[in-house]
Amino acid sequence: MENRTQAVSIRNLIVFAGAYCAFTIGSGYATGQEIMQFFCAFGPEGLIGCFVSMVLFAVLGGALMQKGYDLKLKYQTQVFRYYCGTYIGIFLEWVTVIFLFGVVSIMIAGTGAMTSEYYGLSKEIGSIGMTVLCVASILLGLMRLADIIGSIGPVIIVFSILVGILTMLNASGAWAQNWQVLYELRATGSWWFARYAVLDSAWFSGVLYASCMVFGGIPFLTGLGSKANSRKEAFWGGFLGGVAIILAAGILVAAMLYFPEEIAALQVPNLFLVQQFAPVLAAVFSVILLLGIYSTAAPMFWVVINKLEQWIPNKNVKIFVTLVLGIIAYFGAQLGFGRLIGFLYPLMGQVGVLMILAVIIRVYFMNDKDVTLMREENK
Repeated sequence: MENRTQAVSIRNLIVFAGAYCAFTIGSGYATGQEIMQFFCAFGPEGLIGCFVSMVLFAVLGGALMQKGYDLKLKYQTQVFRYYCGTYIGIFLEWVTVIFLFGVVSIMIAGTGAMTSEYYGLSKEIGSIGMTVLCVASILLGLMRLADIIGSIGPVIIVFSILVGILTMLNASGAWAQNWQVLYELRATGSWWFARYAVLDSAWFSGVLYASCMVFGGIPFLTGLGSKANSRKEAFWGGFLGGVAIILAAGILVAAMLYFPEEIAALQVPNLFLVQQFAPVLAAVFSVILLLGIYSTAAPMFWVVINKLEQWIPNKNVKIFVTLVLGIIAYFGAQLGFGRLIGFLYPLMGQVGVLMILAVIIRVYFMNDKDVTLMREENK
């Protein structure tokens, strides 16, 4: 029994870490917009924000997956009741579902923007294509979905690290010179953060970024952890995934700071980096970026369907609901890529800060007597 509870498969660690990475890497991360706004906008201090985010991504990712292994919930959004109690938990379930559905629209809009800007095609082609991919992935089922995104995630991370390193090796200008041109783009400059110097800072931007992304990923990570062979495997899968996500981001931050003036006005700064040392690879990287967008949109769409599934009587109705929500997400994307990101991400980051505190307190400072009860309720 002891061996089973401590069993760790290297293959599973890679799949789980890759799935975590792929879930997080959406259009904002893949294009470089999130990285530029949350980290590069603070210049060299942005690397401090990266370190803060890495700690949160790794520790919380591991803890959430481990708790997912313990709970084995039928409906993953119910995990909020475990962390926050019944009433607040139910409220957060729906807040998260609405947020994730909004992010799906962001991913669809981002695909449209990418196909228009880089490929010169109508943005509708990209938006419709991503919508179809998301719907099709849901209808394949969770295990198939996990296999798909688990294989894409590590490729995105490795490619991002490679792009960042090669950019720095080939850069000829001074590092972080005139980085102040990026300052107005900082994520903490919006909402009420700018009123307080301690919050309008690199370290808090790192907290805000991790809070937004981890909060949105709580149900997914909980479900992913339930597939692990042991608590140890679940924890290290989440921990390593969290480290990889921000390690790649930190390297890209360092690379972008060689070209602050050039990237300030770009929608897809990551493609600019590739073009500096290997223009031919830009086409390959553009495909990698699209895979990154898909690898976030599809599992987030699955979480939304998973929440609604408890009221869906049969498979045919599930297919119908999935198709209808896909259409709604597509039309939601018409509000605009930048507008959706500017409103949703800072808002959910604020909610996420409170949720992270609840997770830390529940996991590390309270007993687990409710775990058995919740497992019994979900049999």
